Amino acid sequence: MDVTDDLLIQSIDDTITDFRTQYAMDECQIFFSNDEEAQLFCYQQLELLNVFKSLDLETIKQAARDKATFDIQSNIPYVIAIEILSAFKKSLLEKLLKHASSQMADTFYEMANAAENCIAQTYLNFELDKLVTFNKIRMESINRLSNTTTLHLYEAHLLWFGQLISALRTTDSNKMPELHPQKCTVGKWLTSNAHEVITDKTVLDEFIALHKNLHFIGKKIQLNFSHKPIDFHILMLLLKKVETLSLSIGVELSIISNVRFQASASKDPLTGTLNRQLLFHIFSTQFEVSRAVEKKFSLIMTDLDDFKFINDTYGHLEGDKVLKSFASMLINILRDSDFVIRFGGEEFLLILPTTEIDDAIRLAEKLKDTTHLLHTQYDLQKEVTASFGVLEISPDTETEIDEALMAKYIDKVDQALYFAKKNGKDQVSCLGPANPQ
Repeated sequence: MDVTDDLLIQSIDDTITDFRTQYAMDECQIFFSNDEEAQLFCYQQLELLNVFKSLDLETIKQAARDKATFDIQSNIPYVIAIEILSAFKKSLLEKLLKHASSQMADTFYEMANAAENCIAQTYLNFELDKLVTFNKIRMESINRLSNTTTLHLYEAHLLWFGQLISALRTTDSNKMPELHPQKCTVGKWLTSNAHEVITDKTVLDEFIALHKNLHFIGKKIQLNFSHKPIDFHILMLLLKKVETLSLSIGVELSIISNVRFQASASKDPLTGTLNRQLLFHIFSTQFEVSRAVEKKFSLIMTDLDDFKFINDTYGHLEGDKVLKSFASMLINILRDSDFVIRFGGEEFLLILPTTEIDDAIRLAEKLKDTTHLLHTQYDLQKEVTASFGVLEISPDTETEIDEALMAKYIDKVDQALYFAKKNGKDQVSCLGPANPQ
């Protein structure tokens, strides 16, 4: 070991000491719920930093892999796992670059980059293994649908995404899927008859741009394979981006499917809402689609307050007028991809795809407030109010939807509506995310 090596080891040791007191714990505590978790993470991180003093590249790389495996088992996100090492690298390089000789900086830079790359590769392999499982679940969900309409395109896209995963697992550019945005199944549809399905040009243009962006990221992944050594940190970032775009395509295709279904579905003759006979088909489809695109959805059960009094006092014609005005308001405020189902009498069930609980509650509050305006807007004989129950559903990946399970979810949202009624009516009640088991 020469003098330069001794100086480098001393520099590493000094920086670790400074790092321990000035950086590590303060930064760690941002990410963890208690000091014990933060201290354990920092201890493991400092263990890796101390390995740099060996100046042995293979030893450092193995320590980085071991550290990444520990972090993954501890559910530490990649961005946190890499953060302290990156900050340490920056701190030490600033010191080394001030030295008359650049040899120490070059040596440390090579070791630090190798360690970061090993952490990134370990995380990448873990993420890819998860995606293989998730992609299988998404495919199974789509295949369980009896009428896929445009969702068959999502199935084709999932096959494309599966090829991309395979290429990333092997870093083999020959396994990459079709990268030309007009030659894959979705791309061919977009350039042929998509305009017949998506009649809004702005929506169509946005979808085309989303799809092109996905293929652009795919090309960047393929390009990264040609650079040696492969930068696994870049691949991790690209993978996250392509997964987000992939799910967005699934969401867009599901929205298109919902709109097309409602255009041809049978309607209640009085209110123009969907018939209850369609409930299980709609609910089960949304359940499977939500699982496929990994998005929660929500239910709102709403009921006009004191509707029997309106019928008894003002007659059934006025009651029908109230029902029609209330249903029209629901349909006009909701998105084209949302479902309004006449559940019975004056009760309506709203199924809201890709909608989490906070947004569903805000929507229910808006519907409640707008109900107050129906009296003057539709020249009703009495001011009307409505109560709302809200429920969020996060489909369990192990659960197969059937009518019994649907009934449990319906019962949950009905309980929420019951509480709204019991607590004074004209209000919104939520029981939280669903757990029907």
